[in-house]
Amino acid sequence: MNPIAPLALLIAARLAWTLAHLGLALALLVLPVAFAVRYAATSESWWERGFERYDAVARTGLTPEEVDRVAAETRDYLANDEERLNVSVDGAPFYSEREVLHMVDVKRLMARVYDAGWAALGFIIAFALFVLWRADYAQQAWCRLARSTLTACGIVALIFAALAVFGLSGFDSAFRSFHLIFFSNDLWQLTSRDALIQLFPQRFFFDTTVLIGAAILIPLATISTASWFILRRQRN
Repeated sequence: MNPIAPLALLIAARLAWTLAHLGLALALLVLPVAFAVRYAATSESWWERGFERYDAVARTGLTPEEVDRVAAETRDYLANDEERLNVSVDGAPFYSEREVLHMVDVKRLMARVYDAGWAALGFIIAFALFVLWRADYAQQAWCRLARSTLTACGIVALIFAALAVFGLSGFDSAFRSFHLIFFSNDLWQLTSRDALIQLFPQRFFFDTTVLIGAAILIPLATISTASWFILRRQRN
């Protein structure tokens, strides 16, 4: 028997396990992001909070009732199967053609985020079932799962810290970088005269970014704490 073969198998197994942990970390990051994005895109209360805080009525020149109707139709568009966003005020289109085309891109990106969230959930479930199935007994299974989860949470914490430093040190540049990465055109480059910017100023998106950060941090801390207690109990 070739003596190199067992070593190669060991290295391959270690590499596969490392990649699995990286995959788990990515899934633990993507899942709360997808959840927070869906909430921010569909929550009437979240939109109303932003409109009130940044005075959408004054910025748009619409009545409060018109702002609510425009917002409701825009939210419906993000959740339905319509290709184009059609919102009118006094018989005239509320959004420009450039804004409508940008919203097409936004809707496609959100669909990808939702798909990534479902994929992340599936990976987390599959990873947990695999670890539990491979263990010899229940206590060992939960300890292995807790150890793996704690490792993945550590990776997520490092990624989160790096993104937080980048975002908070200069949100304008981070916001621009986000659009350059995820959009293949310049339709997102709007001005303060555009309806989307009047409804959703950059500060609204800063608040949404903080919301997404909280959606990552809270479950991360909860899962990490639970995993730590499981391992501590096993040592005692």
